[in-house]
Amino acid sequence: MSAGVLAAFTTESQWAAAHQRLLEARIGGIETYSPAPASASSASSALPGWVAAAGLLGALAGFGVQVYADTAAYPLDIGGRPDFSWPSFVPIAFEIGALCAVLTGFCGFFIINRLPRLYDPIDACRGMRDCMRNQWVLAVRSVDASDIDAARRVLSDSRPASLEEIPA
Repeated sequence: MSAGVLAAFTTESQWAAAHQRLLEARIGGIETYSPAPASASSASSALPGWVAAAGLLGALAGFGVQVYADTAAYPLDIGGRPDFSWPSFVPIAFEIGALCAVLTGFCGFFIINRLPRLYDPIDACRGMRDCMRNQWVLAVRSVDASDIDAARRVLSDSRPASLEEIPA
């Protein structure tokens, strides 16, 4: 039983054309591996938005906790200072916002890239050995055998340098 099919290409243009054919055939589970960023790639990550949102929410939460603690939970009259003295809350709110943003970025990177992954069956494929140096690789993994068969036909028509099965 095959977990998918892997095709290695010697040029980026062949790789991009095969990728486009797979998308047109509505085949899912496509993974791409390349030695350099793809020139036609328009995919963007949602991670910067999540980092910005976490930073803002963290800063607002830190500011809110300080306001609550200083005005409602434990008000103190220190040197005639008003209860809501917001300039003193800004540095801590900033630090909490930065901490939330960094933690979101760190954890989000691992989640998006599905790390740590100590072993993947695709690592046993011969075509993956040169994909970080001089080959562009397309892998199609699907639970539906008909998708894998369709992907195999589309990829073999694209004349890859190598076409092999991904072990289960």
